[in-house]
Amino acid sequence: MATCTYPWENISDPAMAEARACLQAITMAEEMGFQDICVEGDALTIICKLNSVEEDKSSISSLIQEIKGRIPNFRRLSFEYVPREANKLAHGMAMEGRKYENSQYCIEEIPYAMEGLVNRDKRSDDDSG
Repeated sequence: MATCTYPWENISDPAMAEARACLQAITMAEEMGFQDICVEGDALTIICKLNSVEEDKSSISSLIQEIKGRIPNFRRLSFEYVPREANKLAHGMAMEGRKYENSQYCIEEIPYAMEGLVNRDKRSDDDSG
C-alpha cells in the first residue's frame, strides 16, 4: 500500500540500519492511520528481537524498545521474517533509496525503476500457482 525510502548516513552496523528501517515503517504506518500492519524484514536477528518477550541488551536495545513501545498504537502489529530472495522488491527499494538525499514516499504506486521487479514477482507468482 505504501513504501518509503529514508536516507541515513554513517550507519556502519547492518542491525542498526534494519532496526531503523523497521521504526521508520512503523512511523509511516502510524502517520497514515493504518491499524493492522505486518512488518516484514530479512534480518532474522531483528525480527527475533522484536518478537521476543525478553529484554534486549544489545547495542540496538533502545531502538528495539522504541519499536515495541509503539505496539499499543495499533490494533495488530506483527513482525515476520522474509528471506531477501523472497522479497527482491524491498531490497531493490533500499538500493534505489540510496540515490536520493531526501525521503521518498510512494502511496499505492511504486517508483518507475522498480516496475521491472514487480512484474517479475507477478510472473513468478503466476508460474507457481
